[in-house]
Order: sequence, then structure tokens, then C-alpha cells
Amino acid sequence: MGIRKLTKSDAEDYRQIRLEALYKNPDSFGSTYHEEAIKTIEQFRDRIPVDSNNFILGCFEDKELIGIVGFQQESRIKLRHKAYITSMYVQQEYRRRGIGKLLLNELIERAKAIDEVEILLIDIVKNNFLAKQLYLSLGFQIYGREKMAYKSNNQYFDLEFMCLGIK
Repeated sequence: MGIRKLTKSDAEDYRQIRLEALYKNPDSFGSTYHEEAIKTIEQFRDRIPVDSNNFILGCFEDKELIGIVGFQQESRIKLRHKAYITSMYVQQEYRRRGIGKLLLNELIERAKAIDEVEILLIDIVKNNFLAKQLYLSLGFQIYGREKMAYKSNNQYFDLEFMCLGIK
């Protein structure tokens, strides 16, 4: 099992796991399966960053992409001390094996190597208890909530905002 940054050549695998995440866990993401399923492979390729301050990490087992997590540093000068964790997903059959923790630990270490980044931010659906436990175990703290942040099939979902100081 290995973790590395995704490259443009991983676009097919990235598209597949992203669509799986949206299909199997529709309440956990701001986007929907249907919104993203119509996007071309070229659009997915374009979403894979190539610079060192924005990236998507992938966890691979025998060349199969089984987990992803994104990192986006703010680009505006006054906000460059912040970065966002996005699109966290581990395939269901690989959960509870520490893969999410491996991905996040690798992301945190890479973030610490970026001089300007001092704080990591993530938002999660409030009832996503397993994800919340994972983030809390790594030192993240809840600093706010947004009620009715997502709406799907006439059901609302609240978001919790979490942060981790890394410097």
C-alpha cells in the first residue's frame, strides 16, 4: 500500500473513485453524482493540480486507487496561511484499516513543509460520526456549524467546521 500525489495520468482512476464517493455517500459531499458524472475525463484531468501547494493524494493497493484526499492552499495573500482538506474518501471495503488516517497524516506532513500554511480547515456533515472521530483523533477541533448547509431530496444537512493548527 502506498500514498502519492495524483498526476494528470491518474484522471481515469480519480474520476472512478470520485463518482463512487458521490454515489455511495451522497450526503457527505456538496456535489452530486449526477452533476459530476456528466463531466468529461478532460474536466477531471484539469481538476488534478500540478503545483506543490495544491494536490490530491491517493492511496493505492496493487495499483488500485482505494482512497483520496485533496489539499488546497488559499491563493490570496492575506489568506495563504490557510489550506483546505477536500474530497476525503476511502472505499467502503478498505475502511477501518487506518487508510484515512494514513492519508491525513501524509497530507498534514506535506502541509507542514509549506512555509506559509499554519492552519488546516475541513467541513463535514454533522452526522458523519466516523469522519468526525478520525479528525478529532488527529487534533482537529470544531469551531463552528452551518445549519441547513446542504439540501438533498427535501432533507437538510448541517455542516461542522473543523481546524487544526500545524505551526
